[in-house]
Amino acid sequence: MAIVRVSKSTHLSVSADEAWAFVSDFAGYASWQPHIESVEMQPTGDRKVNFTRGDSVMDRVTAQDEGAKTLTYGLVPGQEVPMKSLDATFAVKEDGAGSEVEYTIEVDVPDEMQDMARGGIGADVDGALAGLDSKFNA
Repeated sequence: MAIVRVSKSTHLSVSADEAWAFVSDFAGYASWQPHIESVEMQPTGDRKVNFTRGDSVMDRVTAQDEGAKTLTYGLVPGQEVPMKSLDATFAVKEDGAGSEVEYTIEVDVPDEMQDMARGGIGADVDGALAGLDSKFNA
């Protein structure tokens, strides 16, 4: 198994509070992340994420700090997925007259999937940040 990590950030023209209110809406990601077709929230608080590429996963918030404006989510255990683990974190902070949002995804995948995972995760991170840019910097 190999750890693949992609982390990028974007500057938004809104306050950290406004960006955080948007990013911390775990059920609303399909409205701004182009690789997500839909999100189905479960009664447990877990969510089923249906991707535009045709697959889906179940994930859940594993840590959320309102004061630090960070939200981390990971896979619900027991799924038939090629990755051993996934941790995805949004971190929002003040940045001049606006805010900065950093999105980090780290997965543990079989060695032979490293390059494919890096490309797919990079595209997901880029898409999410582009979605935030189009929402707040248009």
